[in-house]
Amino acid sequence: MSLQSNRNISKKFITAIRQGSYLAAVLALLLVLPQGYGQTVGTRTALRVSSTDGKTTLSVTVKNPSGEAVTDGSVSFMSGGVSLGSAFVENGAATLTLDKLPANTKQITAVYLGSDQYAASASGSEQVQANATTAPPDFSIAANPTSLSLNAGEYGTSILTVTPENGFSQSVTLSLSGLPIATTKTFTPQVVVPSSGTLTSTLQIQTTANSTSTSASNEAVARHLAHAILFPGVMALAGIGAFRKRHSGVFRMLGIALLLLASVSGLTACSQRYSYLHHPPTANTGTPLGSYPITITAYSNNGGEVTSHSLAFTLVVK
Repeated sequence: MSLQSNRNISKKFITAIRQGSYLAAVLALLLVLPQGYGQTVGTRTALRVSSTDGKTTLSVTVKNPSGEAVTDGSVSFMSGGVSLGSAFVENGAATLTLDKLPANTKQITAVYLGSDQYAASASGSEQVQANATTAPPDFSIAANPTSLSLNAGEYGTSILTVTPENGFSQSVTLSLSGLPIATTKTFTPQVVVPSSGTLTSTLQIQTTANSTSTSASNEAVARHLAHAILFPGVMALAGIGAFRKRHSGVFRMLGIALLLLASVSGLTACSQRYSYLHHPPTANTGTPLGSYPITITAYSNNGGEVTSHSLAFTLVVK
């Protein structure tokens, strides 16, 4: 089963969950199975929510019908049509810890997005208690989607949503850590002020393709050949012409000078070409392939206290 099929199935799950119906998510699974997804192993996803020291931990288990642990794929934790974050599945389990729940969060559902080996599935909805309205001013951050799967050289975007709570009116700055080498990111905008309501920022992640500098090498070699052969050759011919016997002594001296200049130019160009061929520029290896856990951080400083919240993000480079 192709990765594109997995994505289509995941979109159907998320759409069903956004409509607030776990039954619809199950029905979506039943509808897509006859379309060929039955080639993969079925899965069962279970979610458990716990709170400690003001933080909320989302723990999920993913197993096949025989009760064996699922070994790959990722899980997205959904609430009200917005992803709270995602996590890789390892040995049948995945965990995501949130500093705080977004305001008005009432239930959370875990969606296993499937893989080439395993079918997608969704857990039942777990009821949660959102932040009390008597809490101090604060904000929450969410992303949609919380993972990107890109070929090296491609870029992808995710919409970050910053929601003020309890009269929060400070500016919020967005940052990101954990990107692999040869990868860049851009926030548009990087600073938001959600004083009048929910605001969004677009995160763009750009990867780099592996490029061998073949064309550049050929161009450089041609340029060095021109210096080593063409220019010295032209000067040498001009020098020989000026050195002919029927010319006066001035032309003969000019011919000698041109011949000497041609010799020096040829030796210099050959030396440059030798140096280039033995010390070529470093090849661009591009963004390394693999899966990378990334952390998106939003922080605000009111002049005396810093408030920050983090969000787990996943980048897959293939």
